[in-house]
Amino acid sequence: MTELPTEPPPGARDSAGRRGRGRTVVGALCALVVLPVSLAVGSPAATANPGEGPVPQVTGPAVAQGPGPVEPPPPEVPRPDITTAGEPDPAPVRPVAVVTIGDGFLAGEGARWAGNAQGLRDNGGIPPELRDATDRTRTPGVAPERIYTSDCRRSDVLTLGTGTLRHHNIACSGAGTEALSRAVRSHEAQLEQLRKLAAEYDVRAVVVSIGGDDVRLTDTMKACAEQWRADRYCSTDPRITDPAAERVAAVEEKVVTAVASVREAVRGTGSAPRVVVQSYPLPLASGEPGVTTVLDENGWDRWSVAGCPFYNRDLRWLATDVGGALNTRIRAAARRSGADFVNVARLLEGHQVCGAQPLRTAFAADGTIAAPAADRAEWARYVPRTAAEPPADEAREVLHPNYYGQRALKHCLQEVVARLAAVPGAAPVEAGCRGGAGKAPERIAVTFPPASG
Repeated sequence: MTELPTEPPPGARDSAGRRGRGRTVVGALCALVVLPVSLAVGSPAATANPGEGPVPQVTGPAVAQGPGPVEPPPPEVPRPDITTAGEPDPAPVRPVAVVTIGDGFLAGEGARWAGNAQGLRDNGGIPPELRDATDRTRTPGVAPERIYTSDCRRSDVLTLGTGTLRHHNIACSGAGTEALSRAVRSHEAQLEQLRKLAAEYDVRAVVVSIGGDDVRLTDTMKACAEQWRADRYCSTDPRITDPAAERVAAVEEKVVTAVASVREAVRGTGSAPRVVVQSYPLPLASGEPGVTTVLDENGWDRWSVAGCPFYNRDLRWLATDVGGALNTRIRAAARRSGADFVNVARLLEGHQVCGAQPLRTAFAADGTIAAPAADRAEWARYVPRTAAEPPADEAREVLHPNYYGQRALKHCLQEVVARLAAVPGAAPVEAGCRGGAGKAPERIAVTFPPASG
């Protein structure tokens, strides 16, 4: 990986070339000592107009003047420090910080689940033992309120602070672009929170995940799942495809406006952060052979076992015309706004729902529970087949990065932000983060453009 260019150090000042060269008081007194008596103040020579001819010479002898009475020196008075007197105290050094704002993909929706549980064949349903094995709240001491630290569903995983760089996550699940400027539930508007943080901290970077709720990304994926259950394609239904296309076409301007609002919020606070716009990690496999599950598209096992109620052609439409098109628009908005862009579209690659490669927690041949390690597990919450509708909180988590996916996103953003925060005045860059089958979350590839020149 190539290091980003760094700022050149300021040029050294030539203090001698800038210092004044006026005559000193001592020099002026020395000049008076060598003056003849005839030029003493009040003599005719001193008052003569130099334009009226030569100064007359004094013919009489000079009379020496004796010294006057010697006065004792005044007592020493401590002198003030002239280098600091009257100057304001230096401003305190503010802690360095990074702020993440936007929607549930940065808040951390889905962090409850460590992979997914395999359902039973034929009659469906997920055994409670397997479900519990993937539910982090079943771990002693890990309560739901510890995983989601507020009603905005900010997870305990997406913490980007490293060293002296502090992280403040003010993203809120369900936030669209317009929600950035208004209060949500018990929270102030995100832009107002950002303004206060930028005044208190030296905010070096603001990472933004926005636009997914504007195009209704997860809702559209869920609509395709509903169509599968009804034996219909979503990708050929204009009631779904036409509104989706309109929303995607409109999202670019909304993201441009959001970036401008972020910059306006920090104006005059003393912080001049880099704005880093993030694309969306795609939770579903592409529908292409080789990377998509081989379970029958028309069989119930596809949903019961794999949590994948989607036709392959619908998966292709979601990957290109919805998720892919959304990310293309977000990238264009970042470029127009002069913002940095980090492409995480392939972050979950090799670990996507409906994928051929990842494994789910299941019963082994001897009846014990076998949970795959992070490098073999699914990194997004699937669509579980349950007898009843899942609780509202669980329904919100569907098709968001899970505990493993958020660990991958954390690793991605930590490296990207650390590099960008070190060069606050550099030109905007495009970085990328990519997963892969058999890769652990902390082993994903993070790439930067080559250095220019």
